[in-house]
Amino acid sequence: MPTADRALAYTVSTRDFDMIRAMSLRPVTERKPFQLPAMGRRGAGILLGHSINPNPDAGVHDTNKPREAWALKSGLYTPRQLVESFAPLLDTVVFRMGPDPPDVRSSRCQLLDNLAANLDTNTREASMHFPNKDLDDSRTEIADQARRIGKTLVQYARSHTGAVSNPDLYLRSPCEGHLLTKPNVDLMFGPRSAPHLMQLFNEYMHQMVLLRDALLPFKNYEDVVIPINGQAARGMRYLEPRRSEFLVQLWTKQVSQVAVVKLAQALLAPGILGQDAVGSTSSRGYGFQYAHGLVLPAVLAGGDTPFHLLQYIPARLVEVSTDDIVFDYKMQDYYLAPRVEISAGVAAAQAPASYPLDTGSHSVQRATIEVRPVVPRLASSSVATRQLELRLELDSGTSISVDVGQVCRGHRYAYMAHRASSASVSGNGNRAMNNEAEAEAPTVIVHDATSVIIQSKEQGLVTAKGGLHVITTQDPLISLALLGILYHGNVVLLPKDEGLEQAENAGKGLEPKFILWGGVERGGLRGRF
Repeated sequence: MPTADRALAYTVSTRDFDMIRAMSLRPVTERKPFQLPAMGRRGAGILLGHSINPNPDAGVHDTNKPREAWALKSGLYTPRQLVESFAPLLDTVVFRMGPDPPDVRSSRCQLLDNLAANLDTNTREASMHFPNKDLDDSRTEIADQARRIGKTLVQYARSHTGAVSNPDLYLRSPCEGHLLTKPNVDLMFGPRSAPHLMQLFNEYMHQMVLLRDALLPFKNYEDVVIPINGQAARGMRYLEPRRSEFLVQLWTKQVSQVAVVKLAQALLAPGILGQDAVGSTSSRGYGFQYAHGLVLPAVLAGGDTPFHLLQYIPARLVEVSTDDIVFDYKMQDYYLAPRVEISAGVAAAQAPASYPLDTGSHSVQRATIEVRPVVPRLASSSVATRQLELRLELDSGTSISVDVGQVCRGHRYAYMAHRASSASVSGNGNRAMNNEAEAEAPTVIVHDATSVIIQSKEQGLVTAKGGLHVITTQDPLISLALLGILYHGNVVLLPKDEGLEQAENAGKGLEPKFILWGGVERGGLRGRF
């Protein structure tokens, strides 16, 4: 089938998803605010919207006749439920092969060994093969994520015991290039097998690969609630055009935030993408709300922070009927945004050797994510759009609001300070300055975080004409807010118990450079908050 026709055939209609939403949501009798995990050792968790209770039913309410010999029922699924729903494809193959010979590894275990090889990232049979070194952060993150998800899905498959086979199951599954291990070549093309069993196992492998790839955007992938329209395509095949789009960027460019968000939308809220052509570079925000929860950058949930990954949250921020909502940036192009000069700080005669003990340190008493007033829809889009603010109430009585999109963007662009063993290496890999160059180093200017935060009420991103600017804080939420306030061309994150010299050669060699000292620990790809 031509690519365009196949993409059209697998498009999921908004009407079908409305049916799934209506039948699968439990009514919320009490609106309980949802709180994200606490940040730091004493930090607060962010409050947002109210909790919801999706009911993943694995399609038990769907009484429609399947469109093919094998199909998923329409309904809500967890990843484990999807793996269990794929099982009849595998179990039918095992049943038709008959009893296993004595002292031989069972056919089911052999076939699941093959699946494990397909979902690995460095085997001959890997469907997504990565080298073991020389990966940038974006590919490192996806490679690690693919390995984690693959192992989880294989564990789901091995632990599933409710075998349901259909001896009369026949279907045509086009070759997708998924390789067999050598023992399984003998098994699938040996005397115990039959030609159509390879078709069934090929479909099983492909459905599992599609599911693994569809879960790549989510840090907490096991929690994601997935709506499936059983009439739209065979299983997960409706994702094939968007998956291919993502893989093209993965292998030919750096993975972008836009690509990760679009893949998540293709899985959970395909109506957001609407008629966007595959390959379109148009942005659909940094997060979204669909009928069964929120999807936001995972940095907001604290802990070891990823680079691009998202967090599924069982909550709702915007009260609408069944419309999907896109959360978009206040500043579409940060480079063109207005800029304001940072407030005056205190010039240090020499760089502080350790975290300044006499620096005023404010903490956050309450943190919320709030919806800003309605943003007009783009003329070319029928998707509702909102902007979100991170609102912090400090113990000093000061309240601040920062665009959530800019916070998450600033976090992605930030640099972690070098570890002590590599502090003498510059951000571009060169050795640190010699003594003569060090004598010409810029003056260190220390700023109070609160005075910088107050500037966030001005229209623009905070920057400076030059210099090395150190902003001290101990609260991870304040550190995140600063990432949304500063122009993020050259911002370095430095843990409180580490030395300033570890940050001086991190990031770019240009001025100005901003060092956020404190409010972050080592962990993940972009620190632990």
